[in-house]
Amino acid sequence: MSDHQLDVFLAVGHGIEPGGIPDPGAIGTDHRKEHDEAFQVCKYALAAMRRSGLTVVSETTMGASHDPDYRGSAIRANQLNPRVAIEVHFDSWNGVHGYAGQYFSAPGLALSKHIGDAFTRRGLPRKADVQRPELLFLNSTTMPALIPEINVVHRYGATVNQAQGEALAEGTCLFLGHTFRPPGQSAPGPQVHATPGEVTVDSPLRGPDRAPAAQAEQYLLARPHGGYSAADVSRIVELYYTTAAGVGLDALLVVAQMAEETGHLTSFWSQRPRRNFAGIGVTGAPGAGLSFPDLKTAVRAHTGRLLGYVLPAGTGSPAQQELITEALRARPLPDDKRGSATTLRGLAGSWAQDPQYAVKLAAVASQICQHGS
Repeated sequence: MSDHQLDVFLAVGHGIEPGGIPDPGAIGTDHRKEHDEAFQVCKYALAAMRRSGLTVVSETTMGASHDPDYRGSAIRANQLNPRVAIEVHFDSWNGVHGYAGQYFSAPGLALSKHIGDAFTRRGLPRKADVQRPELLFLNSTTMPALIPEINVVHRYGATVNQAQGEALAEGTCLFLGHTFRPPGQSAPGPQVHATPGEVTVDSPLRGPDRAPAAQAEQYLLARPHGGYSAADVSRIVELYYTTAAGVGLDALLVVAQMAEETGHLTSFWSQRPRRNFAGIGVTGAPGAGLSFPDLKTAVRAHTGRLLGYVLPAGTGSPAQQELITEALRARPLPDDKRGSATTLRGLAGSWAQDPQYAVKLAAVASQICQHGS
């Protein structure tokens, strides 16, 4: 995975077969073709996703490209390697009335639940999700995949289709830990190249470092840092920057989380012999918490666990997957947490229950950026 991995591949159900023959999908009682109605929903979903700042490849702009057994869209998804793949469908006229997600994996189910909740918030009908392990689009893709069955096929009109598309986009944003922007709000500017002091709760965890290692080191040394010597602090920062760079994370944000979690390396759990730099397993119960044998193991456990929050299960480069696997051997991470936080905002209520957690992390990161400037 690169630092600029595509967020979403949005496919339109049915369409053109490899031989050039149109496959309309189901036909409604009003003679509406499933492919045509799915195209309209995807058009609105694409606009909402891009308005919210997601990167999307959509078949509404490139033309339908798959065959009826979902094989073509699965191939295209694997070629693009997005963070999620979604293929929009409608049910037959005598099928299920209301949104129902078809999924295979636990991340696919989590994505469907987010989307389903967004449908419910708009007063749109919601039905039960269904596990469909036999569908190629679900079982042969290498990222979380979902087939949303929007409703029974029918010509719903622009108002309803826009609401359905907006719900699809909102749920996808929530799954990816990304801020959804309602109609009328413009997309955010790119934050990867934010200047010093501009860290916000919507800053992405992946990307180049916003502040150099020397600045993070100086910030920590300017404050009490427990039993760690200046050489120890320098080594800890070096390990964070090297480890984070190897897997595409912004090391500044990882160090900022460490500083917040440990009170700038003064907390009980951060000290030797525990070396727990992120409160991993610490619940407040007597003795509850993990200890690590050396600084390198401790830093890798924290960085890998954070990366697990950023990347959905089953995605990422070999180096990213290796670090996550290593980290989660120390303490497993539930599937519904995987891929739940691509920005600092996604960590609030997920990594920590504190609703102001992301605000606090952004504040520490901003202080590091401003230190010595």
